[in-house]
Amino acid sequence: MPGGQEQVLERFLRGCAARDGEPDDLPIVVLWGSRGSERSELLDYLDQIDDWKAPRAFLDGENLPAALRPHQIANLLAFQMGRRVTLFGRARFPRCFLGLWAVRRQLDPAAAVGALGARREQLRRNLRNTHEGRNWVRETAEALAGLAGAGAPVNNVVGLAVDGMIEISRTIALLRRVGMRWYREGLGRRFPDPIDALSELSVWEFQGHHDWVDDVLCRAFVDDLRGVFAAGATLYARRTTALLLLDNVGTPATRRFLAMLSRQPEGSGPLLVVAASHLRFPSAASAEPSRWRPDPLAEASVIHWKAQRRGRGGSRYYPVWVDPVDEVPAMAEPDRPAVEAIVRRLGFGPAQRPTVAFAHRLTAAHPASFEMIVDTLRGAGVLSGGAAVDARADLRSVFSLEHASGRGLDDTVLDLVLRPWTEEMGRGLVLMAIAIDLSDAHVDPISRDVTRQCWELVMGFRMRDLWVDYQVKDGVLEPPRLHPFVRRAIAHRLARPGGIGWLELSWSLAHELLRNAAAPDDVEASLYHDLALGNVQRVAARLAEKFDPAHPKCWYELLTKVAAAPLARPDRGADPSDHFGELNEGDEPEPVVTRRLVTALQLHTDPLGDPHHDMCLIVANELARLAGHADRGAAFLSTQSQKFVQCWTRWHPGAN
Repeated sequence: MPGGQEQVLERFLRGCAARDGEPDDLPIVVLWGSRGSERSELLDYLDQIDDWKAPRAFLDGENLPAALRPHQIANLLAFQMGRRVTLFGRARFPRCFLGLWAVRRQLDPAAAVGALGARREQLRRNLRNTHEGRNWVRETAEALAGLAGAGAPVNNVVGLAVDGMIEISRTIALLRRVGMRWYREGLGRRFPDPIDALSELSVWEFQGHHDWVDDVLCRAFVDDLRGVFAAGATLYARRTTALLLLDNVGTPATRRFLAMLSRQPEGSGPLLVVAASHLRFPSAASAEPSRWRPDPLAEASVIHWKAQRRGRGGSRYYPVWVDPVDEVPAMAEPDRPAVEAIVRRLGFGPAQRPTVAFAHRLTAAHPASFEMIVDTLRGAGVLSGGAAVDARADLRSVFSLEHASGRGLDDTVLDLVLRPWTEEMGRGLVLMAIAIDLSDAHVDPISRDVTRQCWELVMGFRMRDLWVDYQVKDGVLEPPRLHPFVRRAIAHRLARPGGIGWLELSWSLAHELLRNAAAPDDVEASLYHDLALGNVQRVAARLAEKFDPAHPKCWYELLTKVAAAPLARPDRGADPSDHFGELNEGDEPEPVVTRRLVTALQLHTDPLGDPHHDMCLIVANELARLAGHADRGAAFLSTQSQKFVQCWTRWHPGAN
């Protein structure tokens, strides 16, 4: 795993879990990461730590039935946390045991005369440690074990011994003392006889008041844990908080449980929750992305969490990025620190640096995507045995190469992104990938081309899925955009001959749909899609009309946004220079903003178009020439020209 993220996360969580100061509240840490981000691997690592001297439990939301209720999840967790821990012992859940028994045996008070009284008397007899009571404990334990998926016979359930006369006697005594005392007030009001509280809990379950019942049993679960730590507070081994690991927490069952757990009174007690999600979680993070910007894992701390809570309505949730999007600008240095770290980790040398820099930029540092690129290039012989075959290898066709899955790399990426969604979402997602951004103005045309159901999926994807990136610059929330790697992969797949047949979309049709549906005053969108369609002359002429020789800064921003349009065939020609020549064929007179400037900048901006930065000097020369047509704006354009000279120099050090 890059950067030793396991150790970084473990250090952070051990700091949260240290109980020397007896914390009364802890963050619910949510590891954010798109599919393939290694967030699940981090949870697996935490689940395997040998010296976590406290109870620990792990659940994967994708493996749980969607209809599973919070109290049933509490039952699953109590089974895991009731296992013996070295130097700690067992966590016992007598409150949970009694509540689960009452809920499992639903009571209809009108079913028979005296039913309520009979239930009370039965429980009293069971708690007197008689032969009948021992049978009751065993029978209940087997039933709860069955619900938790544990096989029979069971010797221990939720930390309580259920085998052997002496052990069962101790269990019944614990239920009678600790468990029953809690139910005097556990339902939110005082009961002189706690058996009446358990009977009422059973009645409420029968009558369908499920939220209320779940809340009671979740509180019983937390208070059981709190009681375990209070009883052993003097032991060194109980100075580490219990750990709950939840993968795919955005699924319905885990989402409901964690929402209920987060609302428990009196802080979190001795329970540290670490969840993972490929969706924005909690729901408030989708509604207010600027307020819920996650901290990168390397910067996560309890101090940061506390500082952010007030702005998040006091929420205990603390989102932490596992793979923050590192959208690398086209002029980034080839030997930037992130690239050098990867080169060292993979055992590469200077010859491989350009390839690593290319893959890092193309994937925006997404772990699974980067591995896909490296594996694909190795399979094609571009990277072999830790050595580059050719430092100047043509990388422009990487998405056309076969991935280890046996399919094209672009198809593999499309599957990675679409996996959580239905196929009906496909058309909308492809159009999202080639839009300028996912602002309302630029996604609105998509709504005119898809069904209403698909449009609802598109909007849900934009709001919740972590393949969509929300950036805040200078305190302003920028329009969301699809992940850079996903954008380029889907665009490449769309541009194949025949397009994407099952979606009835081709490159030309898709860009024409978005261009023609753009607002009349949206010059940026019109030119962007025109350039993607290859209408270079038209784009250059329009940019020439917009050119402002006195104040060219805004014009230059328009130029760079338009030039970000993807190339339909990035591997056209023998190399980028050949491609550049083909794009500029024709005898049309050149406007002041030349086709040479537009095409060279488009090649330079597309990660696939010019991997080795051969176009930089052409862009620099064209901007310098354009500065001669400016007056007060000449200095600005000359400065931009020099930036491209510097970029070329960094990528061609031996040419100086």
